[in-house]
Amino acid sequence: MTQLKLAAELVGHESRVWQISWDPTGTRLASCSSDRSARIWTPILPERFFSGDMTESAMDIDANQSQKTSESWQCLETIDNAHKRTVRSIVFEPTRGESLATASFDGTTAIWSKEPGEEAHECIATLEGHENEVKSVAWSPSGQLLATCGRDKSVWIWESNGEGDFDCISVLMEHTQDVKMVLWHPKDDLLVSFSYDDTIRVWKEDDDDWYSAATLTGHESTVWAGAFSVDGKYLASVSDDRTVRVWTRRNTNTVEENGANAGFYYRPDFSFECVAKVPDSIHKRAIYSVSWCGPTDSSAADGDLGWLATGCSDNTLRVFKVTKADAGDSVDISLKCTQENAHKLSDVNCVQWNPVHPGWLATCGDDGIVRIWHLEP
Repeated sequence: MTQLKLAAELVGHESRVWQISWDPTGTRLASCSSDRSARIWTPILPERFFSGDMTESAMDIDANQSQKTSESWQCLETIDNAHKRTVRSIVFEPTRGESLATASFDGTTAIWSKEPGEEAHECIATLEGHENEVKSVAWSPSGQLLATCGRDKSVWIWESNGEGDFDCISVLMEHTQDVKMVLWHPKDDLLVSFSYDDTIRVWKEDDDDWYSAATLTGHESTVWAGAFSVDGKYLASVSDDRTVRVWTRRNTNTVEENGANAGFYYRPDFSFECVAKVPDSIHKRAIYSVSWCGPTDSSAADGDLGWLATGCSDNTLRVFKVTKADAGDSVDISLKCTQENAHKLSDVNCVQWNPVHPGWLATCGDDGIVRIWHLEP
């Protein structure tokens, strides 16, 4: 029977934790909070922890017990007062993991770097331009581009020139409401944005000109987040409408333009088709986060597309098995594990699978705690 085992609790933030992010090696975890700080955590003995040898650290969530960080983990660094307001998003630079980007409700995005031998990250750049709250920040796989989005309905793309120098190369204004998250495709030069206007937009570059190449419609309320499959063929999205949708790309030269898609920067050259849907009967409230990892078994059968995890405002963590269906590009999604009150009576704000160690999942919530789970299929 598939289950999630709680392996560690990371305690230190003084308010809700909004987002978590693994570094490229899968050994450090960054977190950000309404307390205006960012923290970096790591297992004391990473190889032993992720090998599963430290099974003695498995625990239960006890609402009556005072919380403290598990003995198997430590906080490497705390960046206090990283911003003037809530730190909403945090992400490691994906190639070497030496830099961090944080996005804040104060309207700025900060770049943090630590040179070899130094003990603490220092702010080497502050990116300004959004009119108000910045909701999400994401590095491109190459580390050369950075995307941000915010309450001002815009998506900004920044180019790194090295040594903390960033230039804004595009401001995209096609969304009609808040933009909740930005996400880069793992292999192609595509950027995806998720919005309060109930749509998902896919952005593409053509000779230094970024434009909206596709609009995904179907969700009936705010689209909070998304995640690509490991190979980038599929995109999962989650929404206020309590559904999970899985999409795949269709290349076409005849995409119909309609009122929802029309816009100055809209030049459709492909479309996305919804090939699977988790109905709204599974999640009881809005789904805030989704993460997709590959198969946890090295001998997985053909058609095994791995696992989806969702974090929801019904206080529940869910894990789904994703497999290739018999017909076309369709997939089957089956609920395999449910962890109620994963963050006590608080919303689960973010879920993130470890990129290197299959089956290890980090979560955070309104209770201010970061938790590490191990999936036992």
